[in-house]
Amino acid sequence: MLGDQVWFFRFIIVISVICVYRTLLNYVLSSNNCANPFCSKCLNSNSVRGRAISKIKNDGEEENSLNSIIHNNLFQHDRLCQKSDEKPTVYFHRGLGSNAAKLADQQVLIDHYDELRQEIVKFFQDNGEVQWHRFYLYKSGEENKGNCEKLPKLFEILHSLPNAICINNNYCLFGNCFLTRLVTNNSGEEKSQNGFTNCSIRMHFGLMCDDQSSAYVLINKRRRLPIENKVTTLYNGALEHSIQNPNSKQQVFLTIDFWHPDLSPDMRKQLAYIFRADV
Repeated sequence: MLGDQVWFFRFIIVISVICVYRTLLNYVLSSNNCANPFCSKCLNSNSVRGRAISKIKNDGEEENSLNSIIHNNLFQHDRLCQKSDEKPTVYFHRGLGSNAAKLADQQVLIDHYDELRQEIVKFFQDNGEVQWHRFYLYKSGEENKGNCEKLPKLFEILHSLPNAICINNNYCLFGNCFLTRLVTNNSGEEKSQNGFTNCSIRMHFGLMCDDQSSAYVLINKRRRLPIENKVTTLYNGALEHSIQNPNSKQQVFLTIDFWHPDLSPDMRKQLAYIFRADV
């Protein structure tokens, strides 16, 4: 008899815990935060994922098949990241290949290497002692018109790249295009980071790199991808990565974010709409 009472008491405790958890979970989800009701980063904050969830709900299109997929991925974000080497900070899209596939855009850049290099060399000559580390043409989808006007040939070529996020999806949070300049007074090392999403493929294209001592991308603290002149280096930015310049030589290279080739045109369009930086 006593054993039955103990079992019943334990059963009541388990049911109570489940009910409390579900109540907290529903509260957090209705507040447009992440799926973890105890997340200290997201509670009472206007997170990017929260804004995306809110946008889907406010549009009243949760039953839309594409929105339903995005909506579910947003809620499952932390769990999905735990099961993968890709750990994006904002959005994990299930079902995408983990390897960076070849893009048609690569050949376009290679074919225009000489023109791009000449423009960059002239830009350095005209601007004297350049101080910047990163020179953004597009940052989170927003065009820097002043910088674009300074590099008209690069701006023109960018618009011929079919998969560049920043060109075909204005204000999409995932779209970036910038020049990086590493110099002797840099530390030579960059802190490891993960990108916003696994929906994008990051490409580096060497323009003025030291042929004897190239910089490289360090993936997951073990795999090295060299950044060399007239060579495209691709990887999924959701992987932990950093740029290393061990010999502190000057390196200048172009960085562009492209849509993952496994994403359909309709899904790309919907993601760009949901993750707008100007909302």
